[in-house]
Amino acid sequence: MAHSIRPATRDDIPLLAEVALMAGRSHVDTSVFDLMVGASGADPLAVARAMLATEQASWCHYSNFLVATVDGKFAAALSGYASHDPEHLPLGKSLAIGMQAAGLDEDAVGEGFQRVAIFDKVSTDDEDGAWVIEWVACLPAFRRRGLVRELLDAILARGTERGHTLMQISVLTGNVSAQRAYEAAGFEVKYELSDPEFEAALGCPGLTRLLRH
Repeated sequence: MAHSIRPATRDDIPLLAEVALMAGRSHVDTSVFDLMVGASGADPLAVARAMLATEQASWCHYSNFLVATVDGKFAAALSGYASHDPEHLPLGKSLAIGMQAAGLDEDAVGEGFQRVAIFDKVSTDDEDGAWVIEWVACLPAFRRRGLVRELLDAILARGTERGHTLMQISVLTGNVSAQRAYEAAGFEVKYELSDPEFEAALGCPGLTRLLRH
């Protein structure tokens, strides 16, 4: 089967949203998109699609992504972006756009922000000057073909081409297979932060950040 790596396009947004939701849920059942909608009944995929499609680029924008295809079919994706990019839409604005697009009213958006703030308990700001890798996932039908490793190598090369020497990636603590894959690519654990409230909300102890110099 022929496979290739290419930049994502706006047409990929529906499948990129599925990848982002899958990556966000990791080995648990709750992602940042699920936290944003809470018990409102809104579709977390609608949040992801809106954030991927904003006019201005952000931490969760389709233009950050690379896509792996197999026989021309979308199979896997991940993203990479510069930390603290001054041209990126502010995080809060991108979150609000996503929640509003999913139909949440002003009060529900505020509650969504409160739920998402749980991540502050188990993470710190992105590393200065880092190339940040996010939203890594492969559709189930295409797993165990080495696609994620090829994507990872490609997104690291993109970061290097853009002048970055420090690479950053984070995983939900306990996602052993993902952490091993990143360590095999040269990443080392910088920290693991845990919090009981985070564990109650997400179903895992916290976040593990890995760096590659």
